[in-house]
Amino acid sequence: MNHIHIRGHRSRSPRRNALRAGAWRSQVGVIALAAALAAGCSSSTAAHSPSQSPAAPSSTVVAEPAAHGVEAPIETIPWSQVGPGWMLALWSPATGHRPGETPAPNEPTPDKVARTLYLVDPAGGRYPITTFPAGSTAWFVDWSGDRSHALFHEIKPGSASGDTAISVDLRNGKQTTFPVIKGGDPFGYARPDGTAVLTAVGRDRDRPWLERVDLAGNKELRYPVGPDYKQAALPTPDGSQVVLGSSKGLALMADDGTPGKTLRVPGQLTACTPVRWWTATVVLAHCEDAANISTTGQLWQVPIDGSRPTALTAVNSGQGDDPGFVGDFGDVDAWQLPSGTFVQSVGARGALFLSRLTPDGHTTRVNMPGVPNSGRVNGVSGDKLVLLAKAGGGPGGSLLAYDPAANTYTSLLGPNVNGGSVAEAIVFPGQK
Repeated sequence: MNHIHIRGHRSRSPRRNALRAGAWRSQVGVIALAAALAAGCSSSTAAHSPSQSPAAPSSTVVAEPAAHGVEAPIETIPWSQVGPGWMLALWSPATGHRPGETPAPNEPTPDKVARTLYLVDPAGGRYPITTFPAGSTAWFVDWSGDRSHALFHEIKPGSASGDTAISVDLRNGKQTTFPVIKGGDPFGYARPDGTAVLTAVGRDRDRPWLERVDLAGNKELRYPVGPDYKQAALPTPDGSQVVLGSSKGLALMADDGTPGKTLRVPGQLTACTPVRWWTATVVLAHCEDAANISTTGQLWQVPIDGSRPTALTAVNSGQGDDPGFVGDFGDVDAWQLPSGTFVQSVGARGALFLSRLTPDGHTTRVNMPGVPNSGRVNGVSGDKLVLLAKAGGGPGGSLLAYDPAANTYTSLLGPNVNGGSVAEAIVFPGQK
């Protein structure tokens, strides 16, 4: 798995694919692998109203998270401790292979086995939440701000009825399924309690739209986005506003559809897409030239109070040979740690790798011992980066906690812990 799969249901450039994936994961990170629990395998058609603070029965709550490599029942999740740095991951007992590799005799193939959604604590203990059946194409979209729900997009190529979305109640594993209008994309939860979802259609660039729907798929609001809208949206942490991508920077809109401030970015790269929250009041945005959309891009920190934005990276032409960006065709996300600022870079043919930001806004590739292709970064857990990559020469994808200061990593899930392969992950965010 040299190239970590991001989203395969739309035809986009590798860099734009990576950017869309970063935006979808902007609010939180989740990874899911289901356990064989009866409650986890059931599907509900009714919305579940989460409490603001998820809680397991007091008689079964454990004092501390599960230790590294330990699998514990869903009933023992210490919800009072679940928060920034915890992860959701999708795990499969099948092992992924590079093109041309020969699988072992009788080895299960990914399309023939169920996938499990796991909640993973920062130490590497895991809790099975639910399972997705063999052949499922459900992939992560979001993790609700109150920690209680995870959102998935079930991709159905060629379906006349369109795709579906699945909201999973992480407290009991129950799944709520609702339709996504044909050609639409669920962007994420519109509210921190996971009771509404933002969906959008991006195929018709002349008439783009953004809607909020409930967990039955019923429309609550169509936002009056204008011609400058760039088909990307990021709710504020409290759900009171939405940050919209725009050809003129970013734009705010209230949750009732009332237009708010336009957040302009200096210079030529004014067409911006919100990636995620850098702090509680600052959006990390990826910006391009509105008059000549190309591969050229730059990451900006944009305060939503209207203060002047700050460039995080230098301008990258996307050719892979700029001074200071050799081998780097674009940077789509960033994280700040005590050991430095790190960016998700896109290489040739869409391969993802980890870079360190230099003082002048350029990048230097990070070489991780035992991880020849550093893969996709999913977020931050404490002073470590969480990423998906092949580790130790094995064929399957692993969920890793990488310590940049020591240049070492710990396997949290996958081949070196419980076998199989990790397909996707999301990290519940702090900021940066």
